[in-house]
Amino acid sequence: MSDNDNFTLKNSNEITRKLNLLLKQNSLLTVSFNEGKSFFISTLISIDLKKKQLHLDSASDKKINQQLYKASNILFEAKVGGVQVSFTLAKISKPLLGKSTEIILAFPSELIWLERRLFYRVKAPIQNTPSCQFTLINSASTEELPLSVVLDIYDISLTGFSFIYDPDKFGYDIFADIQNIKDCTIILPGVTKLSIDVEIRNQHPLKVSAPEKVQIIGLKFAPLTSAYESQIQRYLLSVERSRMQ
Repeated sequence: MSDNDNFTLKNSNEITRKLNLLLKQNSLLTVSFNEGKSFFISTLISIDLKKKQLHLDSASDKKINQQLYKASNILFEAKVGGVQVSFTLAKISKPLLGKSTEIILAFPSELIWLERRLFYRVKAPIQNTPSCQFTLINSASTEELPLSVVLDIYDISLTGFSFIYDPDKFGYDIFADIQNIKDCTIILPGVTKLSIDVEIRNQHPLKVSAPEKVQIIGLKFAPLTSAYESQIQRYLLSVERSRMQ
C-alpha cells in the first residue's frame, strides 16, 4: 500500500463535492500525459451531475489536443487552498459537437486529496512533554508477562507521532516483533488524553554513529474521528503559540 492510499477518496458523493470546489474556485488543472512528456494548463468549465461528466477547457494548441485524445493514463493535478488534488483517467472523450473548446471527462472513481496540515509536524516541547503509554507482552519473560511502557513523544502531527526509545533501558528490543499497538494512550498536556490504535512505520537511530543505541520510532495513527483530529490540531496550535510568545 502506498502512502497516497491513505488520502484517496472513493466515495462518489465526496468526490463530487471536491470537484465542485475545484470548479467554484476556478482552480488551475495541470493535464499531463505521455508519461509526463506532454502537458497543458486548463480549468473546469462545468460539471454535469446527471451524466457524471466534467467539461474541461481544451488546450490552445490543436496538436496537443489531438495527442490527448489518443493518450491513456492521463493525470490531472490541481491545488486548492494548499491542498494537493490529483486523479487519473484512462481515456477522455472528444469535444462536444459545436463546442470545440470543451473536453469531456468522466468522473474519476478515485481522487487523491492531500492536505498540508496532515503533514504539519510539531517537535514536542521540553517542558510538559507529551507522552504515550501502552502495554506489550514481555517476550523476554518465560511467563510472557505484560510490560507497561511509557515514552516521551519526540514529534507529532495529524497522521502520527514518533518517540525516542533506548533498547538498553529494557535490556532487549521490545519492538523487535511488534507492528501494531492496540489502545495506545496519547497524553497531550493541557489538552486531552486519547486512546488510539497505532502502527509502527519506521525506525532509525537518533545518531548515525550509534546505530544500535537510542532509536526514533515513527508510528501512524489509525483513522481518527473528527473529535480526536480536532483535539490533536488544538494541541499543535497551542505548542506553536507558546513558542511565539
